[in-house]
Amino acid sequence: MEEGHESSSPSGSYTEDSYSESSFDSNEDEPKLKYVRIGASVQENIFKYNHTATCMAVHAKFLALGTDWGYISILDFNGNEIRRFEAHSAPVKEISIDVKGEYVASCSDDGKVIITPLLNDEEKPRIHSFSRPMTAIAIDPNYSKKSSKQRVVCGGKSGQLILVSKGFWFGSSQDIIHSGEGHIHAISWRGSLLAWANDIGIKIYDFDTEERITFIKRPKGSPRPDLYRCYLCWESDTQLIIGWGDSVTIAVVKYRENPNPKLPSRQVQITSQFFTQDYFIAGIAPFAHPDSETSQIRNDLVILAYYDPNDPEHQDDDHFPELHIVSRNRQYISSEALMINNHRSYQANDYRLDHLASESLFYIVSPGDIVMAKPRDIDDRISWLLQRDRYDLALEEAELHEKEIVKHRLSEIGQKYLAYLLGNHKPIAAAKLCSRIIKEDKDLWETWVFTFAKHNYLIAIGPYIPTENPRLSPTIYEVVLSQYLEKDPVKFYDLICTWPSDIYTLNIMISAVNIKMSRMDKVPRELILSLAKLYTYSGEFDKALLIYIDLGDEGVLELIREHQLYDSIKHKVLELMEFNPEEATQLLIQNTHRISVDDVCEQLKSHPELKLTYLHNLFYSTKERNQAARNYHDDQLLLYANYNVERLYDFLQSGHYSLEFALNICTERNLYKEMVFIYWRMGHKEEALKLMIEKLGDVSQAIEFVEKQNEAWLWTDLINNSIMNPVFVSGLLENVGTHINPLDLINKIPEGMEIIGLRDRLVKIINDYMLETSLSEGCKEILKEDCTALSNRLYTSSRKATRVEIKTTRCLICRGVLVGDFKKTMGITSYFCGHSYHTQCLKQQESRLCPFCHQDDRR
Repeated sequence: MEEGHESSSPSGSYTEDSYSESSFDSNEDEPKLKYVRIGASVQENIFKYNHTATCMAVHAKFLALGTDWGYISILDFNGNEIRRFEAHSAPVKEISIDVKGEYVASCSDDGKVIITPLLNDEEKPRIHSFSRPMTAIAIDPNYSKKSSKQRVVCGGKSGQLILVSKGFWFGSSQDIIHSGEGHIHAISWRGSLLAWANDIGIKIYDFDTEERITFIKRPKGSPRPDLYRCYLCWESDTQLIIGWGDSVTIAVVKYRENPNPKLPSRQVQITSQFFTQDYFIAGIAPFAHPDSETSQIRNDLVILAYYDPNDPEHQDDDHFPELHIVSRNRQYISSEALMINNHRSYQANDYRLDHLASESLFYIVSPGDIVMAKPRDIDDRISWLLQRDRYDLALEEAELHEKEIVKHRLSEIGQKYLAYLLGNHKPIAAAKLCSRIIKEDKDLWETWVFTFAKHNYLIAIGPYIPTENPRLSPTIYEVVLSQYLEKDPVKFYDLICTWPSDIYTLNIMISAVNIKMSRMDKVPRELILSLAKLYTYSGEFDKALLIYIDLGDEGVLELIREHQLYDSIKHKVLELMEFNPEEATQLLIQNTHRISVDDVCEQLKSHPELKLTYLHNLFYSTKERNQAARNYHDDQLLLYANYNVERLYDFLQSGHYSLEFALNICTERNLYKEMVFIYWRMGHKEEALKLMIEKLGDVSQAIEFVEKQNEAWLWTDLINNSIMNPVFVSGLLENVGTHINPLDLINKIPEGMEIIGLRDRLVKIINDYMLETSLSEGCKEILKEDCTALSNRLYTSSRKATRVEIKTTRCLICRGVLVGDFKKTMGITSYFCGHSYHTQCLKQQESRLCPFCHQDDRR
């Protein structure tokens, strides 16, 4: 492993090229952490002189490293030494730092406990000496506060847990918290809770209540505590993680639900406990990280695993220490071997694991090595995927986290992917990715087009080359089209149709197509159509039109409409009609002002069916266009009679044709229905009726015809001409009543004629007669009652007085006053029109109407 070089190899090697691409296992799990060996300063200043690291403490601001020579180095996170102070005369066994990072407490085999200030050079270190070696220490987290008692707890081989605190006035005081249970192996202090481990087990003390909370016994069968030290790690103010030998215990301190004065106010609950089975714990720490599948935060454990070389199962293995990530119920997540220098010469107690929870940083310390582990970021994941040729996933991750990546560029990852696909002969997959990777980079597009050409894969990338945003140089498009021209005329035609015509040089492509066609014995239809398209793009419409017509391609119609090429097709009506009669007909009808009906009919005279198609559609188009074809209605009638007789009758009802000509045509072909219509139009109703009776034999049609004419003599003719036909007689009997007197018809029926359904017909006639008689009588009664009612109403209204409004005060005849002295007043007569007269004056009038209103009539 190179110094300061990051790695993530699952074998433990820290170089990114540790594994060859061929060694990739698709089932290989991606590591959770990456590793960095602490840098050159540590190697230069400590390990170079055969000094060894004995312990480390991690703070959010710095690292504190203890050595076997008794001094302590303060390092930054890259391993650069910030300062060093000589502290002890023997190896430093443990280091503890207060929360603010202002004081460092250390202990050593020399029996000394030293609290060293870091910020105030004038403040002298505080030294406390003891008679026995000190192996564990913990400083009060709030040691730097002015209100603090500046306490330190330490212990060692004496078996005493000693609290050292500031004296009441001067000096310090030492109190023994606990003793008599063997060597003090570890101490950890957080908030008001202090945890320590001795030969018997782990105890927890509460400084707030000054009482011991609990005792957690060392698991039965555990290895010797002096060979495998205990590791205590406070995850929070109330949760303690314990790793000791081959066991893991997680304990939570909580207040009792039912306080008891005889018991501590708090108790401990074991939430998890398991055994590692095949390795020993050389360090333990919590690890909060997002789950790779759900993205939710997982709270797992990081364990520094030590394999006993004396274990028969591992004697043949060169086991490096490993960093395991496990869940809190011992579920395996990942493990990674650590390539620690001279690992064969180290015991479990030579390793330390400390961590910085806020950054999820883990420091693995051995006598001759310091390695930092930290969560892998998106750049690490991309690097890991690229090493294993997982370019598809690497590209997805880069696109998803483009703003977060630092070491990689999205474009570079994509180009590596393209190169990988081309190298593995997957040009189509590479071509599909180009727009996603290259986007709108013109130069990059051109580079990769030539790269595809170099690998002879231009055919693959052709459909994906952009024509806008960016638009490439014309040479690029010409090279691609030339490749398609040689290898795939169908795709060449597709590109000619879909690509804008201004992105390449038209003359060059026209020339290339003509040369290609001249060398071929059989020219593909798509190649000829491509040439027609190119001629269209270059404005040579006549050449394009000739090609389309020769091919009989429907593109000719679109070309004609789009470029108004009606003069060019004026003499090519037959060719257009032959390959698409319906579409060509519509085109010709819509442009009769450009291509006259006479021109069309002249060119189609030798192709009567095409001519009929044209005239038929013209006949049913607009009135103005139909008028233009009136001169050809006789021709159209003949064409109907010869090729589409079903439409002839409809045409006869609306067309402008010669009746004699039409009658001759229909007579020659025995078209009786049409002859009936023509006779009717000529006024020969008797002939029409005779045809219906003698040739068509359709009595209902004959009766309907006679009814429409509304002429009585036709009924007589109908009866006379059909009286010898029983079928017609039966039909007439069924329709008598309105226009035919049943007695007249029955009297004319020859005796002995057998008429089918005669009985039913006679019953119907009688029923109809009875119904008619009944209706007539009913109507008479209703009419009589109505007349009586109206007469009574008139009589009643006539007897009533009528209010008359007199418009004038004088008689309009004698001009005398109408209403004066009642005794002298003569009689007055008033009309509803409002005019009034003396009754005596009206006697001289001949009319009984109002003289004033009807004076004009008299004149």
